[in-house]
Amino acid sequence: MVGMELSTVIFSVIIGTSFGILLQKGRFCFTMAMRDYIAYKDTRVLRGVTTGILTAMIGISIAYTLGVSENNFWVPNFGLSNVIGGFIFGIGMVYGGGCASGTLYRAGEGYIYYWVMLIFVALGYAAFALLFPIVFLPYYFEPLQIFSGFSLIKWLGNYSIVMSLLIIISTYFILKNNYKISIKEYAKININSITVKKMKGPWDTAYVGIGLGIMATLWFALWGSWSVTGPEAKWFGLGYSKIFGEQFIENNMYWKNVVYSSSSISITPDMVMLISLVFGSFLAAYFSGEFKIRKMKTDRLPNAVIGGILMGFGSRMAPGCNISNTFTGLAFLSVPGFVTSLGLLLGVYVATHWMFRKVGCAI
Repeated sequence: MVGMELSTVIFSVIIGTSFGILLQKGRFCFTMAMRDYIAYKDTRVLRGVTTGILTAMIGISIAYTLGVSENNFWVPNFGLSNVIGGFIFGIGMVYGGGCASGTLYRAGEGYIYYWVMLIFVALGYAAFALLFPIVFLPYYFEPLQIFSGFSLIKWLGNYSIVMSLLIIISTYFILKNNYKISIKEYAKININSITVKKMKGPWDTAYVGIGLGIMATLWFALWGSWSVTGPEAKWFGLGYSKIFGEQFIENNMYWKNVVYSSSSISITPDMVMLISLVFGSFLAAYFSGEFKIRKMKTDRLPNAVIGGILMGFGSRMAPGCNISNTFTGLAFLSVPGFVTSLGLLLGVYVATHWMFRKVGCAI
């Protein structure tokens, strides 16, 4: 890769592939986590998401205490813009049938639908980039994004580990009392019971969450916040530069000053991680006998179009996706992450109730 050391490429590939394997084996999608809880009170995936966030929280606290740079925290300015962008992204997730990371791992499993959806996510990015200098910067971000970003983990410094442990213990007792979840069932892992057949089947989301939290911590220690739509936007920007020329990107305020603000129009570690994530999902699906090229049903095209555009557009309006705001954002105890996640959850809630309006939802 031009401009990157071999070690950087290797670690990006290893971590990205691990992300993909874990997501695929756990059927780990934030849309499922939120939608299924709202519709059915199903906590299977939500439990894994919670475990992953808490694992990343303690891991990031330890890494920061050991000397990882405070520049690795992604805590942008925030305001009502985060709620609006998160809300639009949340609606897109439900209508499209996949979150930012879920769309990628399903694409790796062979779903043509999700590859088509990614095309419309790209169109959402492009539409936002074109409107950014004339609409969104002067009339959206400047009046609505009025607060400075803040991370409690970053602010507490060496005491962040104590705060993380208190949050983890509190969360455990809440889950134990409300959902009868006991740490004993996860503490007793019988290595001898792990067989090839079981490895090929779905993995428990709680263990997958722990794995994702560890990988997110490693990514944070090396490069910063784990994100999906950020490197996606870079890939599509790179693609647009090849089609329309680099001048097209240079002349657009959003592509030049936001997406590529810290790098040239070239391949970066997070872009390598993103491709490796899809590859990891493919590997996991292939060796589990689950990979298959699945044709898209034509009646699903509106979902791919509308869901993809809303996700692409909403992730730029927030800014960020379910990974950068909800997974790593909440692990940072980031105020922008909380605010955007609130908007995202509200969007998922509204869209789920609309999609299930004929049968009703559990909550």
